[in-house]
Amino acid sequence: MNELSKSHLKELCKLKQKKFRETTGKVIIEGTRLIDQLLQSKIILEEIYTSNADKLENSDYSSSKIFHAEEFQLEKLCSTKHPQDIAALIEAKTNPIKDKKFLLYLDGIGEPGNLGTIIRTAVAAGISGIILSPDCCEVFNPKVIRASLGTVFFLPMEIHDENWLKMQDAKIIVTTLNKSLSLFDLKRPEGNIILVLGSEAEGVRKEIIELADFKVKIPISKNIESMNVAVAAGIAMYHLMLTDEHGK
Repeated sequence: MNELSKSHLKELCKLKQKKFRETTGKVIIEGTRLIDQLLQSKIILEEIYTSNADKLENSDYSSSKIFHAEEFQLEKLCSTKHPQDIAALIEAKTNPIKDKKFLLYLDGIGEPGNLGTIIRTAVAAGISGIILSPDCCEVFNPKVIRASLGTVFFLPMEIHDENWLKMQDAKIIVTTLNKSLSLFDLKRPEGNIILVLGSEAEGVRKEIIELADFKVKIPISKNIESMNVAVAAGIAMYHLMLTDEHGK
């Protein structure tokens, strides 16, 4: 096992910044649960850094370059305040969308925790893929990766503006409070569908709402102004997944 050098650590720490993640195409992930999840999904770990040799008993780690890191080095390398005793280097790459049966279009989701939760829920619900508007937060932000439990690395995702929506052969379902029907009164249309959600603060932009085949809202109590977008996304995805035009 190699020791993690100062110069190597210095270069790795740059990956805490978005611009270096984008220029290198690499990102640091941390924690046993996340690393094991990615290994189960056949994601390649380029390098591993650990202060605990017992972590290396997993034979799946053997294909990676392994470095011993002191605890203070892991604290510098990782984004969490109290990192676990293992981290890894991985390629920051998303998969292209091939199946368009049920896509999610996210318009301006800027909070990393919300984006990661939506991605993780989309995988659980069996969504075909996610389209991100150009002003969404970066999918390889460490908070997004952690909230998604690494699903950012295998759920198909692409970045497109509203012009992409105009060219799709799909029914567009937009969530909005303006002149909309209850989500639960809508049964899933036939053919391909695209569910559109916007940020809690701004909602879906007007130019996208104008493309909607259906406008829906989730009924909420008068005692609250809005619902968390990740929660709303989960409700809407599962409702549409579990219903068709006949309500079955």
